[in-house]
Amino acid sequence: MKWASVVVAVIMTGLSLYGFYEITDDINTSDAILRFDNMVTEKIQSLRTPSFDVFMKFMTYAGGFIGVTVLTIGLFFYLRHIGRFDDANFSLALVLLGAGLANVLKLVLKRVRPESALALITLPSSSSLPSGHSMASMCFALVAMEAIVVAPTPSLVIKAVACAACLIYALLVGVSRVYLGVHYPSDVAAAWLLAVAVISGATALNRIGHIGRRSLR
Repeated sequence: MKWASVVVAVIMTGLSLYGFYEITDDINTSDAILRFDNMVTEKIQSLRTPSFDVFMKFMTYAGGFIGVTVLTIGLFFYLRHIGRFDDANFSLALVLLGAGLANVLKLVLKRVRPESALALITLPSSSSLPSGHSMASMCFALVAMEAIVVAPTPSLVIKAVACAACLIYALLVGVSRVYLGVHYPSDVAAAWLLAVAVISGATALNRIGHIGRRSLR
């Protein structure tokens, strides 16, 4: 069972990295990606209303530097409070790794952001791919979900609701970036895939380390 979870994590890492590569390999020349971006952007932005604008701006700020930092620190101290010191450090490190990796890849991929005329907020000066908000919020959601799954509470309903809330949060942050006109859908999809790859890959390595240490005892 222990090794089965490692195999699943490795497969998820491989598939996610492959998906990320497929998106970024010809991001500026692919007709398929262009059609996908146009179609999804049109559908999402067709939902614009004054009240929905406010909600989506709130979600994008909740997935920004301050929002993710507050949530991650809250998770960090909660895990330490209940005695899960290794999990606390692991969760903090992975969110930092994900956010840092997104910023590095922006410098490498240098994708231009959508037209500013369509944006509801000021376009950031950084490159468009991958979406940093989507990357950081999904990394947080995934480490929080992992912490919830292995939590001692016996209620599966509470765990399911908490995990769903984390996932919905990350998905809404990503959608908000397209809704507000500051990212292409493929920027968000690439960030989500990369976040899954980072978390699942690190989790696989962490579990292999735990299994190895236990076998030596």
